[in-house]
Amino acid sequence: MPRIVIDIPTKLVYETSLSVRISDINFAGHLAHDAILTLTHECRARFFHSHGWTEINVEGKGIVVSDVAIVYKSEAFFPDDLQMQLYVDQVAKKSLDMVYVITHKHDGKEIARAKTAIVFFDYSERKACSIPGVFLQAIGEKESK
Repeated sequence: MPRIVIDIPTKLVYETSLSVRISDINFAGHLAHDAILTLTHECRARFFHSHGWTEINVEGKGIVVSDVAIVYKSEAFFPDDLQMQLYVDQVAKKSLDMVYVITHKHDGKEIARAKTAIVFFDYSERKACSIPGVFLQAIGEKESK
């Protein structure tokens, strides 16, 4: 099976700092693989919060994650300070990709890259819906494709 490659898009939309928690550490003493996904969720939730939204309320619409990919680059340990960058790519009518780059804050060494495919979802209708205009504006898009 070929290796997963996650390219870094050009459209950076958000940055935040996080620390490795003791609960993020696995039996080998380093940042656990499943903790990477939790960190991406925290970054995404902070991005939404920075615009006054939640993941279930952007102009009345929410999101679902339809797929995930993670590429591990190097170790991190408790209580390392991390920098997370959030990029967007592949913006379509109802979906987009969010790409996360996680680095050590002190030296910039890359720890991991992750991608989540995000589909906007109308929870009252229980179906996918168009990306809200306010979200498109926030990520620098004029209209969905």
